[in-house]
Amino acid sequence: MWIKQLRVQNCRSIKDSILQFSPNLNIIVGDNASGKTSLLESLSLLSNGRSFRTSHISDVITRNEKQVLIAAKIVDNNVTSHIGIEKSATKARIRIDQQDIYSQAELSRYLPITVIHPDSLRLITGAPSFRRSYVDWIAFYLFPDFHEKWKSYQHILKQRNQCLKNSKHQNSLEKWTEELVALQPDIIHYRKAALKKLEPFLVSTSSKLLKGIDVEIAFDSGLPEGLVLNKDSLMSFYQNKLKYDSFIQRTSAGVHKANLKFLMGSNLAEKVASRGQLKLLSIALLLSQNIAINNDKDRRGILLVDDFTSELDSANNISLINYLLELDQQIIITSTQSKVINEISKRKVFHVKHGVINELEET
Repeated sequence: MWIKQLRVQNCRSIKDSILQFSPNLNIIVGDNASGKTSLLESLSLLSNGRSFRTSHISDVITRNEKQVLIAAKIVDNNVTSHIGIEKSATKARIRIDQQDIYSQAELSRYLPITVIHPDSLRLITGAPSFRRSYVDWIAFYLFPDFHEKWKSYQHILKQRNQCLKNSKHQNSLEKWTEELVALQPDIIHYRKAALKKLEPFLVSTSSKLLKGIDVEIAFDSGLPEGLVLNKDSLMSFYQNKLKYDSFIQRTSAGVHKANLKFLMGSNLAEKVASRGQLKLLSIALLLSQNIAINNDKDRRGILLVDDFTSELDSANNISLINYLLELDQQIIITSTQSKVINEISKRKVFHVKHGVINELEET
């Protein structure tokens, strides 16, 4: 799968641009604040309905405009499809091949895109929610039932927490606890299965990018290790936690508290790795996620890399781009004009200035 053509309207400084991409390597160059990252942001919006820079769609829409529009021609096994999303502050419209689609999840499954950007380090150093999202993104693509179970769990958790906060709802607490318990084993199973799919790709990728350093993932399910995952054991566990949960007015344990630990050797990566190593590890994790998702469907993936040359020296940048090219993915990267970029062959180059995008060359 690859993006053949992209149209962007009213995405930050980009008023209206149409780009014809290469199926292989595409490089977006320009000064800071020229609109390079906004272009990648538009692709993120097309893929999953949100930006990787902000949770507010109003931040993405060009000032004085009412909505942003992203449309693309997608080629998969020589078949071209047309997809698009139009979003305003209050509504969204999604279309695939002239048909209205009413689920963002359906569009996301249709066009999986992996974004690597400077804040990707949060995957390692940030809150556990970033790491839960990482494994859940894999489970979402690989296991069709996971998303509905995950959504149900979020709803049930909210209701149980409401019962813990408000004594008026105490009569419903046992009911919501039972429903919470029922979903825990399935979500844990899917997350473990996703990590098992990921593991061989992470071993391969990290060996290329972090030469001589073994990388492992330790999974914390959010429940005590060794707890039997059946109804009686889980209900007993939550009964024993009830006094504490009532005191803090929220559910203190469960799959919503799951976490991942990234180990380099036998040590926590965030404790022993340099800044450059952490960036390479975050890239290895996201590349492995992309490969795991697409390998299962036997298709090419799409990679977006923002601010490509930041925080890595020239040798690591060249090594990274050479490895990316080996993966046979469509790659769209942003960077400044530099010696590293100029040394890359087989590329298509676009220049962005004040939100205006022009194709420069293809080699």
